[in-house]
Amino acid sequence: MDKQYLVIKATTWTSRATTYSVVSDKAYPLDKACNIIVASQTMNEMQDTTFHLQEISFIETDKPLILDKEVEGADYELI
Repeated sequence: MDKQYLVIKATTWTSRATTYSVVSDKAYPLDKACNIIVASQTMNEMQDTTFHLQEISFIETDKPLILDKEVEGADYELI
């Protein structure tokens, strides 16, 4: 499988906090992801917003993940 990338939008606010969001819910090959960044930057009117690539990888497995005994008994709150 070819490498896949997400396009990430980073906005730095006047409070110096930076928020990150994924531009699309899909992963793309490098050439398509670069085209999305160029288009996003072209349409971007906010000086404090930048776009970045994040490589991702998918792992295929034919077995379910086996949890450790420590994790199985842990008490987690679902949100």
